[in-house]
Amino acid sequence: MSLLDVRELNVRFDTPDGEVHAVRDLSFSLARGETLGIVGESGSGKSQTVMSLIGLLADNGRADGVAELDGENLLAMSDAALRRVRGRRISMIFQDPMTSLNPYLTVADQMTQVVREHEKLSRQAARARCLELLEAVRIPEASERLDAYPHELSGGMRQRVMIAASLLLNPEILIADEPTTALDVTVQAQILDLITDLKQRFETAIILITHDLGIVAGTCDRVLVMHGGELKEHGGVRDIFYSPQHAYTRGLIAAVPRLDEARSERLAAVGAAGPAETSARAAAAAASTLLDVDDLKVYFRVQHGGLWGERRDLKAVDGMSLVLKSGETLGVVGESGCGKSTLARAIVRLVPATAGRVCLLGQDLATLDRDAMRAARRDLQVIFQDPLASLNPRMTVGDIISEPLWTHYPKLEAREVRRRVVDVLSRVGIGGRELNRYPHEFSGGQCQRIGIARALVLEPKLIVCDEPVSALDVSIQAQIVNLLMDLQAELGLALIFIAHDLAVVRHISHRVMVMYLGTAVEIADRASLYDRPSHPYTRALISSVPIPDPDKEHSRSRELLSGDLPSPISPPSGCRFRTRCRFAQARCANESPALRPLGATLVACHFAEELAADAARQ
Repeated sequence: MSLLDVRELNVRFDTPDGEVHAVRDLSFSLARGETLGIVGESGSGKSQTVMSLIGLLADNGRADGVAELDGENLLAMSDAALRRVRGRRISMIFQDPMTSLNPYLTVADQMTQVVREHEKLSRQAARARCLELLEAVRIPEASERLDAYPHELSGGMRQRVMIAASLLLNPEILIADEPTTALDVTVQAQILDLITDLKQRFETAIILITHDLGIVAGTCDRVLVMHGGELKEHGGVRDIFYSPQHAYTRGLIAAVPRLDEARSERLAAVGAAGPAETSARAAAAAASTLLDVDDLKVYFRVQHGGLWGERRDLKAVDGMSLVLKSGETLGVVGESGCGKSTLARAIVRLVPATAGRVCLLGQDLATLDRDAMRAARRDLQVIFQDPLASLNPRMTVGDIISEPLWTHYPKLEAREVRRRVVDVLSRVGIGGRELNRYPHEFSGGQCQRIGIARALVLEPKLIVCDEPVSALDVSIQAQIVNLLMDLQAELGLALIFIAHDLAVVRHISHRVMVMYLGTAVEIADRASLYDRPSHPYTRALISSVPIPDPDKEHSRSRELLSGDLPSPISPPSGCRFRTRCRFAQARCANESPALRPLGATLVACHFAEELAADAARQ
């Protein structure tokens, strides 16, 4: 017998432009102890489906149909009755813990409020219950974290607090809405392992909403595939992955880059054009050094230890060196806080370097005055992570893309500027009729294409891509990755591609650099790094990435990291990774490892040879 039975669910919203039918005639069931995955692109109705079940739709929304929880129709309940269900019988982990936790209340205040609202417990007893759950979700020093505020916790810890709060009343159903989207792959692996463990211990049924098919493959029993508010396919996880029946499901699976497969020429993208032919310019691009970064350091002077504490250096980038050739893509990976974005900004001189040298085409950028640096930016452009935040909302698309042309080529005629703008927009798949529209009138994928067009309009030689696909659906991500690869083949561009998705990095990069706490711990070509990782941190990163293959996911052994990234203000002595490395020895605390050759790889580990030999024997 099903624990939850949903039949003919419809969710509608009244808007100034008319009624929006967000979910159409959706039916599904959930058994006790089962994990049901709901996948699909943004706007497919995933979140609105579960919000309707617990009465959390926006004021202009309404739901009809039947959603029976042990025979009681949730959609027909009063607000008071639903409040008794929420938390006690059905609980929810929201996508962004920072916006879901009250910044003015400590963890204890927020969690005890839930317990005392539903059960008549003393404050002391409620606090003891909260401490027990924080320990159950493996928060270190849980008794101290109880009295901390959300901003004092890392992203992984905040997500663990959300999970603990959702389990306080031992609910029968736990809804997890994109619980790992904003997390690093290492923390994501810990959270997924935790959710699976808690499901077994508490016998809780789980509804998991995600766009990551790798997570679905390793976690779910059954899967709903949604698109445009409608159910496209429903089945067991192996049936969905190995014999998908609907074209949309097949397209989603084909669009996902895989960590366990060598790079193919393109990701599948419905309706996309074929691969671009390599142009004469790209073919003529010599494999010469385009960018040379030598011992780059970026320190920020910060107050440490409160208002009266001493001022110390936060070493965001600490001695980075790299070489990039024309037409090459260098992938940069690592956890949040390792210095990836600061490195990118220092290369393009958006933040000042403390020491070191950045040479573009043999010219030291630090020696250039303002006018000379402005001229150099014609060859050096950036694609930012959040396209809407980096596009001026008060300017039309035509003005946004033409602005760099007017800045660098003020003598161009207006007709020529318009021609170049229309041409570059067509290259990224947007027609010239949209010139007078504003950024908010476009989808996230279209806004990212506009950001790419703005970077391309000056025909640069190097583009720094700072997490350009992290906020996009898997199908839009595939289109953007294909677009960048096609443009690189056509124009001979060099790319620095920063991302936390190691599968995307494998697909698009020629070489990969792994960063940890401001330094490089491994640099290698794509095949060497993914097939034979030499540094323990690289091995842990790769091990943490889910693979969209149920059989492979369930048979993998993982090397999960413990703890959080140390503070760059007070990094560990010797090897910075030693506090989280299971192979660390006394030498690691006393001696900092140099980045040295190991075959075709550069690795910063004292025992890389021994670890490689052990891995080869396994």
